[in-house]
Amino acid sequence: MFVTNLDWLYGALVGSLLTFFLTLLIWLLGNRRSQLTYHVTYDRIGISAFDNIHGDVLVTVGGEKVQNLFMSNIWVENRSIRDLEDLEIKVFCGQDMVLMTEQTLIQGTVENLKYSPEFEKIFNKMVNATTKINDLNVVGKTQEIAKIRLNQQKNWQTYTTSRGYFVPMLGRGQTIKLTYMTEVKSGAYPAIYIACQKAGVRVKYKEPYQPVWHIWGVPLAEAGIVGVIIVSIIGIMVISLISIHWIVGIVCLVIGLFGNVVGASVVKFYRWFRNLAIG
Repeated sequence: MFVTNLDWLYGALVGSLLTFFLTLLIWLLGNRRSQLTYHVTYDRIGISAFDNIHGDVLVTVGGEKVQNLFMSNIWVENRSIRDLEDLEIKVFCGQDMVLMTEQTLIQGTVENLKYSPEFEKIFNKMVNATTKINDLNVVGKTQEIAKIRLNQQKNWQTYTTSRGYFVPMLGRGQTIKLTYMTEVKSGAYPAIYIACQKAGVRVKYKEPYQPVWHIWGVPLAEAGIVGVIIVSIIGIMVISLISIHWIVGIVCLVIGLFGNVVGASVVKFYRWFRNLAIG
């Protein structure tokens, strides 16, 4: 039965208002938990190997031979809608990987990161132990050197496979960049991870080639424009063909909430069909 009066307009307005307030509520609830996203890139600097022409090719750091030397870069970004304070960020890697030299920076500032209180103690112990070993090397006290190294073995393992940083404040949209020279002792590919133990903060890995504001690989702006067009067409059809107000409101609410998803689906289908047609 076709609608012949303006009742359809009231249903459309009610549906639009419900869609707006429900979308706002979902958005606010979703942002109660702040999100840190990070991605990592690995650039191989060198590898120790044997070449039939040149012979042994050695890569050394501090006079010590390393097997696979990488430069690892990590970007940690605050994707929430609020500033985050008093964060403790932990960087860690596998047992076959070693973190060596480091550089830290909060992009857009001149601030470097400081170690967390717990990691600061470990670092100071390592510095003191290294100083004592250097002093004992001068006088040749090998037994005392071996004892110090044994006592510091746990701290050394922690220091070479992890880092802990204290971030007083990370503004919305700000990014932390961490750079390490790393060694992989085995033939495995390097892997570094980020953790943040703070209530209301979630850490999520994002591939560097996959921007955050995408839906199924479709840019959010493109999905939104296509979604608005399709949802508008569907909405006009629903309003024109249905005279029951509450049904009109529910349908408009649902299609309004999932407009971006609809747009992304159509764009994905179009790309698939285009590739299929082109071959």
